[in-house]
Amino acid sequence: MASAPPSAAAAPPLSLRAYLALGLLLRLPAVFAADGFEFVDQQYQYVDPAWHLATGQAWHVTWEWIDGVRSHVYPGLLAGLFVVLRPLVGDEPATLLGAVRACHAIASLLPLWLFWLSVVRWWPVASTRLPLLLFAGSGLLVTTGVQPSGPALAATLAVAAALAVQGPRAFPWLGGLLLGLAFACRFQEALFGPALLAVLLVQRRRGAACAFACGCVPGILLQGGVDLAVHGRFLASVTGYVSTNLEGAAVKWKQQPWWFYLAAGVLPVLALVPPWWRAAWRRAVAGARVLPAAAAAGLLHIAVHSCLARKALRFEYGALAMLTAVAAAGLAAAPLAGERLAVWHRRALAAVHAVLWLYASFWFGNAGAVRMARALRGDPGLAHELVVVDGDATSLGGYFHLRPPADCAVRVPRAELAARLRRAPPPAGALVVAVREPLADDLLREFALAPAGAFTGQFDLRTGERRFVYRRR
Repeated sequence: MASAPPSAAAAPPLSLRAYLALGLLLRLPAVFAADGFEFVDQQYQYVDPAWHLATGQAWHVTWEWIDGVRSHVYPGLLAGLFVVLRPLVGDEPATLLGAVRACHAIASLLPLWLFWLSVVRWWPVASTRLPLLLFAGSGLLVTTGVQPSGPALAATLAVAAALAVQGPRAFPWLGGLLLGLAFACRFQEALFGPALLAVLLVQRRRGAACAFACGCVPGILLQGGVDLAVHGRFLASVTGYVSTNLEGAAVKWKQQPWWFYLAAGVLPVLALVPPWWRAAWRRAVAGARVLPAAAAAGLLHIAVHSCLARKALRFEYGALAMLTAVAAAGLAAAPLAGERLAVWHRRALAAVHAVLWLYASFWFGNAGAVRMARALRGDPGLAHELVVVDGDATSLGGYFHLRPPADCAVRVPRAELAARLRRAPPPAGALVVAVREPLADDLLREFALAPAGAFTGQFDLRTGERRFVYRRR
């Protein structure tokens, strides 16, 4: 596992205090600029339920909550954070959610601390400055570290666990504790466990393996106890989630080929592409020798999920972040001095993760829906039935932002809108929201609908983020 000792010519490593301060500084743009939410589930499966738990206000109960296949652990933690922060920063959605992201950013320093220990103290590499900066500033680590959702926090905890298990003394137990908590936030993170345990056993660290396994128990008990209190059965949401997906619940979503994670995730993260793929491969191997637990866990998680038809990069943020740690460690463990293509690979790797940082810091999805929700917050029209054309309640930017008095959204396909309005004309002041495309002028005249606002995503690049609001005169 150990690599070459630091060379005399290498720059001294950043101190831990300076490194953590730098990591927090790199997260501040995402705290203040990456507003809204990355994907719809982030709002309706995590933020909105947490807001309901904290305040009792309206939320849209999705089928996952009805079927009992979602964990209450992260929404409960987030609800507690809302309770603590509201007296300090107020109820304004942008300010409150910014404070939440700031708290997550502080928590995301945990894997940075463990990575610093890994490459500076436990398994020192030749030069640590660029590896430390790459790991701290990668957009993958920023996204999982700042965005408030169960999968994001779970990825942060899982990466920290993969780094902690290789440490001495109590660190393997800490790794187990972190992975158990990650499992309680997102059930799929349990798959990292067998790989981490196998690495410890291959290294003949039986005591560390036992400590890791024992550390996982509290998180499992936490999830089981919450399910027992909510559903009356230990680990009910876990078994329900597994059985629901085995029955084919994911087939209605977009499917991807088996190589999707390899092409869209692993190769860019490692910059494992021509013409410098040999340098990239040698550095990846060298990094895996320094951080074998992170390499094994990340690759196993991606390999298993590559066999599932439904894929999205956000499902593998934790695994890809582990491979980022491997790539960063490999930069110093295999400096490849004097090789021109190796220099270009280092630049390519830095460029990829810098672009990811820019994306994570200044871009957010669903901007049109969030902007609409904040503009309509407190609107008297929300007291009536809210017709959503070619969408549903999940198209409204989140009830945390919208703050309706009740869940009164009604889904209406565009082709059925005229008949629906003739059958049940909305009262004066009621709102109609059209998704993607505005309503036809003849429809507006017939039903006395007046435009009340149009909202788009950033740079209006996606039609799915467009929202058109109308008010009945």
